[in-house]
Amino acid sequence: MTGAAVEVWRGCANAWECDHVGHLNTRYYVARIEQALAGLARRLELTDVFDSAAGCQLLVKAQHMRFLREARAGAALHATGQVLTWGRDEADVLFLLHHSNSGKVAATFRLSLEHVECGSGQSVPWPEQATRAAAALTCEAPDEAQPRSISLRGAQVTASLERARQLGLRTTGLGTFMSDVCDSRGQLRLSGFMGRIADSIPHLRNGEWREVLSRTNPGGPLRIGSALVEFHTVHARWPRVGDGCEVRSGLAGCTDRVTHSAHWLLDPQTGAPWAAVRTVGIALDLDGRRSVSLTDEAQAAYRAASVPDLGL
Repeated sequence: MTGAAVEVWRGCANAWECDHVGHLNTRYYVARIEQALAGLARRLELTDVFDSAAGCQLLVKAQHMRFLREARAGAALHATGQVLTWGRDEADVLFLLHHSNSGKVAATFRLSLEHVECGSGQSVPWPEQATRAAAALTCEAPDEAQPRSISLRGAQVTASLERARQLGLRTTGLGTFMSDVCDSRGQLRLSGFMGRIADSIPHLRNGEWREVLSRTNPGGPLRIGSALVEFHTVHARWPRVGDGCEVRSGLAGCTDRVTHSAHWLLDPQTGAPWAAVRTVGIALDLDGRRSVSLTDEAQAAYRAASVPDLGL
């Protein structure tokens, strides 16, 4: 029996959260899911995860996201939460972000969680009351939340600064995690992580294929942008306030419908990975607000700039 979804957040998309192509930036989608995760934790009676001085926390090990419909400035939104799997000290949870006026799903988020002790970082069993509450919320993921262009099976992080240099991955981000993107325990927030990815993407310098697509589009030239529609992230470690981050990125091939890229968040001191991200994007007609198929010429330009067999 499928447990009913519960509402865990309600609000809107603000104009200052929208990006250069006019829709809600990915970091602010994820900021809503931070709120939704906190709301779900309360529904599961996991009150100790909010105690910054003691107790336990929910550690995100992996994320899968799909962006299905644009959210533009002023859009009314709300999120619902459910449980996909519930183990001894691990769980997979599901959030659906809805357009409140139409009821249509704007985005889906699947998070793999671990229940860990704050002091030691060791996994600990879920409290009995949380397990009982989770049983009433357990469901199967709907089709719209299933992976579409990315396989989640057997994903292993092989990213490192040394390997990035060997592959010739471009440095697309460099900086330090400050307190404004970290939580009360000093650990990087989900939205801080996504913000680091969002800020790195313009440095890919991958505009040539868009120019080729505009020029070779059968219906005539278009103003071409791009939009990310699917993410898969595996977290190796979670950074804290003061930790450095170097982002190395590369294009990773395409089809006539979607483009692939990868982003590695690395510790510049040790070269070890913080996380590895795979993304799927579409070409976007900026005036018609619709996806555009890649012409053969645009696909050739994209592949020419791609790194073969680039994964996590």
